[in-house]
Amino acid sequence: MANLNMPKTFDFGFGEVVEVKYLEMTFDITPRVAVLYLKALRIKPLNIGDKTFFSLPTFKKIMYVLSRPGSPGFIFPGSKAKYNKTKKKSGRYITEVTDAILEEAASPRIMAEMIASEGRDVSMIKKLITHSPQEVGKK
Repeated sequence: MANLNMPKTFDFGFGEVVEVKYLEMTFDITPRVAVLYLKALRIKPLNIGDKTFFSLPTFKKIMYVLSRPGSPGFIFPGSKAKYNKTKKKSGRYITEVTDAILEEAASPRIMAEMIASEGRDVSMIKKLITHSPQEVGKK
């Protein structure tokens, strides 16, 4: 029997968009906090009918950059760490994604790293690393 409570997903050719319910179920958070997660990650929601969706590939890339070694710690909205004065004063944690993190998440190098970490086809990795987005668009 199908679980009718699962978040809706659609693929319009650029990757999946998924209902915000995905975040609610994954992180056990309220709908309001799920939208605050998207805001902190600087992901624009897509409102379709009475549902709110977001780009899952974009979410994954940003989370990958945030969780890599050497990245700053990230305090999500609604986290207990938000009230930890020691963490906030240390300067090693951020609460909103910066322009630099967004640029890094959009880079072909990050896609190549993500593909390599999943053990995918090496030829695709070489294409991502050797061709900039501008070069790929000209062909």
